[in-house]
Amino acid sequence: MATLSSLVTAIQNILQDAAYNDQYLTEQINDAVSNIAAGIRMPNGEVSPPLPDLYACSTVNTDTMLPCVPLPGDYQRGLFNVFDNTNYQILPPRGGDYYAFSRFIKQINQLNLSEAGEVYRVCVKGSNLYYQGIPTVSTTLGVHYYRKPVPMALDGDAPDGIPEHLAGSMIKHYVVKEVMGEKIEDGQDNMGVGTKYHTAKFFEDMTDLIDFIGREGEPLYYGSGGYEDRGACDG
Repeated sequence: MATLSSLVTAIQNILQDAAYNDQYLTEQINDAVSNIAAGIRMPNGEVSPPLPDLYACSTVNTDTMLPCVPLPGDYQRGLFNVFDNTNYQILPPRGGDYYAFSRFIKQINQLNLSEAGEVYRVCVKGSNLYYQGIPTVSTTLGVHYYRKPVPMALDGDAPDGIPEHLAGSMIKHYVVKEVMGEKIEDGQDNMGVGTKYHTAKFFEDMTDLIDFIGREGEPLYYGSGGYEDRGACDG
């Protein structure tokens, strides 16, 4: 199993440079885990999916004056469900997902986001959850999403969320490609041999990760009134 200590040692064995001390490499390793969890743009243009082990469920409380509240502090990406205290799902904008803010604006009744009443539509923008209406009494909403990984601090800490059999190689190659890339080995416009090698190995590991965790299919959205068609032609 990869640990912070074993990752630091593996990377130092490749770099062979005392300038890259334990503290620096710990920061780089934690950045690598965070970036992988946030989604890596693959060579084909796709972004890698969320890590299943980082699934989280929490709550937010609506404001009585404002049309938005911050999402939980550990939120990172992939909000996929919002529900009220009766377990009724509050649907995303028709024809989009919970990140379709322009559709959200088109489908609310007050463009200045001032409509009072029960929450009937929600959307994410930045790190905030927007909603309409605005309850006169603060309402608790449940949210399902993917959280930030917990940073490693102790020698025995393991990478949070990354499958054990891939973590060591993936993180090692990510950090080394970043460090070597900063050196600009072959000049400003060219990657050096080491950078190319570790970049290629990292993307091989990412492909294995995507194959291992799979990709979720498009969910069906249901409310108390039954199925809602959310096709691309919905406005």
